[in-house]
Amino acid sequence: MSRSTSRSLVTHLAALLLAAALSWTAAQAAPGVADGQAAGEGPAVAAAPPARSAPAVPDAPADPAGEAASPTPASSAEAAADEAVREWLARQPINLERLAGLDAEQLCRELPGIVSEPPPPPGTEVNLDDRVERTTPEDGDVRVFTYPASRPDGQLDLVEVRLAPADGGWEAVRVGFLSSTEPGGVRAWLQTPSAAFGFIALSVIVAFMLAQPGSPLRRWLASTRAAVSEHRRLVVITVLALYAVFGLGVLAGTTLPDSCDVAIVEIVEGAITSLGATAAYGSGDVPRAAVVTFYQNFVVVTLSVTFTLAAVLGVPAYLYAAFSFFVQGVPFGMIGGGAGAQLLVLLVVLVLELTSYFLVVAGGGMLLATVWRGGFGGLAAGFRKLLSTLPAALVLLVAAAWFEAAALILGF
Repeated sequence: MSRSTSRSLVTHLAALLLAAALSWTAAQAAPGVADGQAAGEGPAVAAAPPARSAPAVPDAPADPAGEAASPTPASSAEAAADEAVREWLARQPINLERLAGLDAEQLCRELPGIVSEPPPPPGTEVNLDDRVERTTPEDGDVRVFTYPASRPDGQLDLVEVRLAPADGGWEAVRVGFLSSTEPGGVRAWLQTPSAAFGFIALSVIVAFMLAQPGSPLRRWLASTRAAVSEHRRLVVITVLALYAVFGLGVLAGTTLPDSCDVAIVEIVEGAITSLGATAAYGSGDVPRAAVVTFYQNFVVVTLSVTFTLAAVLGVPAYLYAAFSFFVQGVPFGMIGGGAGAQLLVLLVVLVLELTSYFLVVAGGGMLLATVWRGGFGGLAAGFRKLLSTLPAALVLLVAAAWFEAAALILGF
């Protein structure tokens, strides 16, 4: 195999893995009803079921994602919004088999449509007769409309259409479920002053206990050191191997075409908006941004995902981490990390956050090693070793949240 062929395969694999991971992430958006606009009476337009096959249309170029060509801008914003919803409902999902047939550049062109504005699930219904305009002064020239919708499982939601002026008319810049872009539940509460004050209190308690010999946190960290010392080789290999996997993702990202940069920026911006990070960091409030960052990094990534997988005798955590951190490294290779102070801030944040995640993964390895040596009678001891990785992850991620928020908002 020639070097150019090998490079091409690496490029295609990186783009395909990135597309698959981002598509899966987009599919996890939880439905919900926003602002109290319920599904009203009247005729509804439904999403079409997946087409089995379709004959080719003469003189029309094939679209690899199954999407219609860009429409001519409509003169009426209301009519343009209605038409955008109809076209969105008519879109067909693109599966992994079809993604595999695209080259890296085609994949990058299709990524925003797959991830940021995925087609609705078949059976989604939207009531076009109950359109509500929700344009605010902050939207500028953009017009915003919402429609009540019903998902296939019967849960209610809103479909949002955002229109921008184009050639004397209006053209859709976004169509999708409002619940996928607006944080709700706990994430909405994280934007409040009470959440920020709570995180300040937690940080003060953590700092106080770190400074007090014999405190519960210091004793728990001592158990972390003991577990790591007992399994030093396993922990070192795990951490270095996962850093290498992340580095391979960065390296693979450098092989992707420049056309992927815009797509990745659009996708990342959409993702952080749905997590509430855009609003938090845009507010200029450092504690608010820090608590949003800490919740995502510790509660979601560390506790809900990594620790849970590590508790299943470690193996699922290793498999997930290898895939996840390779994919997460790809955008850094594509876009880069800046220069000077920006690069230093990025490196500090990456070391704090990645080390905490990798340590919990290694905790799963310690659990497995303990059971392997002593049988299932050692399960309790192994689980205590896994638990002992959490205080270290907590301390690292509290520090990372404050550092990242302060660095990005205050600019040091």
